[in-house]
Amino acid sequence: MNKALQELRKKFTISTTLLAAAILFVLFGLFVGVIFVSMTATAYGTLDSVIDDFGGPADDIMGRRCFAFVYSPETGNANVPAVYIEEFAAYGETLSREIAEAAVATKEGKFTCGEMSFIVTSRTVSRDGVGASYTIYAVMDTTPDSRTLASVGMLSALIYLAAVAVTGLAAYLFSSRALAPVGEAFRKQRDLIANASHELKTPLTVISTNLSVMKSEPDSTVAENARWMDAIDAQIQRMNSLIVSMLQLSKMEHDSLPMVEVDFSEIAEGACLAFDAVCFEKGLTFESRISPDIRVMGDRDALDRLITGLLDNATKYCSGENRIGLDLTSDGKHAVLAVMNTGEAVSEEDAKHIFERFYRTDGARANRDGNSFGLGLAIAQATVAMHGGDIKCHGLAGKGTVFVVRIPLAKPDRKSRRRVRGDAPAALTGKVPGEDEDTAD
Repeated sequence: MNKALQELRKKFTISTTLLAAAILFVLFGLFVGVIFVSMTATAYGTLDSVIDDFGGPADDIMGRRCFAFVYSPETGNANVPAVYIEEFAAYGETLSREIAEAAVATKEGKFTCGEMSFIVTSRTVSRDGVGASYTIYAVMDTTPDSRTLASVGMLSALIYLAAVAVTGLAAYLFSSRALAPVGEAFRKQRDLIANASHELKTPLTVISTNLSVMKSEPDSTVAENARWMDAIDAQIQRMNSLIVSMLQLSKMEHDSLPMVEVDFSEIAEGACLAFDAVCFEKGLTFESRISPDIRVMGDRDALDRLITGLLDNATKYCSGENRIGLDLTSDGKHAVLAVMNTGEAVSEEDAKHIFERFYRTDGARANRDGNSFGLGLAIAQATVAMHGGDIKCHGLAGKGTVFVVRIPLAKPDRKSRRRVRGDAPAALTGKVPGEDEDTAD
C-alpha cells in the first residue's frame, strides 16, 4: 500500500508541476511579448511623428537613436537635414551610407546592418506644383531593444525555471497532506479486509467442523444432527449480521440520505419504548428524559437506527448498578442526545479509537457474546456525520460511560430549549440517570 501511495504521490507531483510549468510559461511569454510589442509600437509612433514633423527634433521616450533623410530616386542621393546630422554621422561615413542604403531597400519594417538592428518607415511626398516627388525615410536604431529583450528573456527564463522547481518541491511536500485522505481510505480498506476476514474465519471454521461431523455419520437422522445444524445456523446468522453491518456502514459513508425536517423527540420516544421490554428482560433499570418538539433535518430511519444502536450498545456493556439512561435536550443550536450506562468507565485511550471499525476494548466493552463486530459505533459516527453533527464518548469515573451526540436543529425553537425538569443533561453533569428523584421515566 505504501508503494501505491508513493506512486500516486509521484504522479500528483509531476502533474501539478507540469500544469504549473505550462501556466508560468504562458505568463512569462505574455510578459516578454508585451515588452516587445510596447517597444515596437513606441518605435513606429516616434518614426511617424518624425515624418509628420520632418526637420524637427526626433525625441524618443526610450532614448533610442533616431534620424531621418530624404531620398530622391532621380539623383539616388540621401539628404540628411541638419537636425539629424549628428545622429546619422555617429555611425561613421561608411556605415551611415550602408544604413541609408539598407533603409531605402527595406522601405518599411525591420532590417539589420552588421550586428545592429533598425526599424524604418517611409512616406513619398509630391512637390507642390511640380511632378517630381521625394521620399522621407525615418530610421531608428533598435539594437538596445534587442539587447534589452535578450536580457529580459534570459532573466525570465531563470525565474521561470526557479519557479517551476519551487512549485515541484512545494507540490511534493504538499502531496503528503493532499493525499492523506487517500492514505486513510487505503488504510481503512486494508483494515476492513483484514478484520472482516478475521471475523469470518471463525464462523466458517465452525461451519466446516460441524459439516465434517455430520458427514462422518452418514446414517444419522436430522434429529440426531440437530445440534450441529443449529450451530451452523447460528454461524450463518452471525456472518449475515456482519455483512449487513458492513453494507450499512458503506452506505452511510458513501451515499446521501434524503434530509427532511423530523421530530427527533418523537423518534427518541419510540426507540425508548422499544427498549423498555429489552431492559426488563435483562434486569436493567432504564430511565429517559426527552424534551418535547426537538426538530432536526435528517432521515427518520437513520436517526432511529442511531438511537437504537446506542441503546443496544449500552445494554450490552451495562454492569454495576445495571442502569441505562437517555437524555435528549437542546442548547438552542443543537439537539443534544446523551446515552449512558453504568459500569466500568471507558478509558481516555479507548475513547479515542472506539468509533473505529472493528475496534473493541480489552476490558468491560470486549466482545462477550461473539456477536459484536465493532461496527455499531462506526455506523453511529457515520450517521451523525451525515447529519452535520458530532459524537463523542467519555467515561465518568466510578459511574459508567456516556455517548453524547450533537445534531444541528432544523430551526431555532423556544419550545425545544425547554428541558423536562429544568435540569442540565445528566450526561453533561456527570450524573448517572436515576440518581435523583426528578428523573422522568
